[in-house]
Amino acid sequence: MHAPSAAPTGQTPPTKVSITLGLLLGAIILLKLLNGFGVLPPVTSGLADAASVLVLALLAPQVRGWRHLFLAISTVIVVYCLIARDDPAHILKPAFDQASFIIAFFCALASLQHVAARSKAISRAAAFLANQPSGRRYLALSCGAQVFALMLNYGALSLLGTMARRSAERESEPAVRALRIRRMLQGAQCGFAASLTWSPLAFATVITSTLIPGVTVGQVIAHGLGSAAILVLIGWLVDRPLKNSLPRGTVVAPPDPVAAHDVRSLWPLLWLLLGVAIPAALLDFGAHVAPSRAVLGLVPLVAALWIAIETDVGRKARELSARSRHFFFGDLPSFKNELVLLSTAGFIGNAAGALLAGWIAAAGFDLSAVPARLLLVLPIILVPLAGQVGLNPILFVSLFAQLLPDPVSIGVSPISMVLALTSGWALAAPTSPFTASVMIISRIGEVTPRDVAFKWNGLFVPCAAAALALWVQLLA
Repeated sequence: MHAPSAAPTGQTPPTKVSITLGLLLGAIILLKLLNGFGVLPPVTSGLADAASVLVLALLAPQVRGWRHLFLAISTVIVVYCLIARDDPAHILKPAFDQASFIIAFFCALASLQHVAARSKAISRAAAFLANQPSGRRYLALSCGAQVFALMLNYGALSLLGTMARRSAERESEPAVRALRIRRMLQGAQCGFAASLTWSPLAFATVITSTLIPGVTVGQVIAHGLGSAAILVLIGWLVDRPLKNSLPRGTVVAPPDPVAAHDVRSLWPLLWLLLGVAIPAALLDFGAHVAPSRAVLGLVPLVAALWIAIETDVGRKARELSARSRHFFFGDLPSFKNELVLLSTAGFIGNAAGALLAGWIAAAGFDLSAVPARLLLVLPIILVPLAGQVGLNPILFVSLFAQLLPDPVSIGVSPISMVLALTSGWALAAPTSPFTASVMIISRIGEVTPRDVAFKWNGLFVPCAAAALALWVQLLA
């Protein structure tokens, strides 16, 4: 997800297509929210799926490359199921539901990104993390990036990376400056990857918790924090030799003393985290509404409140109206590439996984014959490997998870299976040259994506994979 730029004065009026897209996307959010609360489930679900198909049809002429390929594959799957299957709805309905949910979830999160990307308070918090002393800078960035990722998704890497580079420009020695930039960017990227193992606003946790029976998002968060701690610890240990690689006597510029001691800048992050987490938890325990569904309403509400708090009295309603129009008719349609790629990846993974599971079962091959402990390790290896050929984790995990046997039937806990999938997803983020996180870091660090994936993270990823494999074995 990229961070949209602020609306310029006298901006180009929205087109009929962008207005239509904005209205459809807003309707999808509302319909999936109502569906999550159990309001007329067949109606709201069907309407959301239909609106999603219309969105993809409108976006198809505006995208290129892989997006067209994914649209074509999705169309082939639909045609095949309608012609060759006696029960096409059995395959297509869950796939359409996943695609429409991905669109709604992405757009809801984008509302918070819309506000956070323009907030001076968030910029101050990022500057605080980037200007910590060398000894604790990696841990500050890797931990802070996880909270930033809740609000900004990939925008967290752009913001923290920009602040890191700005902080490193204080170094007069080119070698020191280059090393500092690398270490800071690796810390932020490690934190972003760690957030995928536990964040309730990450596709990794939301999608995997729905694919594996017997697991709640709350369990994923609680155990996923252990996975995140492992990733940060391994990253910090790998960073130690880099920190000590400079020759003795090298003069290092001190951090900005004002930014480095601005602890109060972190308070907005805490309030935002609590503003989403507490209501989501109450709805989960009190009304049995899954947090992934609750945030479809909570996140836009928090974004609206944030705008109201930061806007002067007397201008709140006008500012909220203007920002809402810009968000729905400007920002959301600009996410055309992300919307098409993510939703079709979810659709293909879900539908193809169901088809493959049927074909494999008909052929007499049973994955439950594979040792359970080996099955827990496979996602940690296969998801990053799939990323090396450009396979989106949403697609691969949605497909692969449906081929796995029921965890209980093979004697392992469901949460260990989910954490194996999220661990593989998290490791794909820093090791695939095709992921947005690697591309963002390579752009800010002025190196190639392959340098980031293999040179910078070549030691971190296999070490983290080994540690995470042990972790899921302990939970099994």
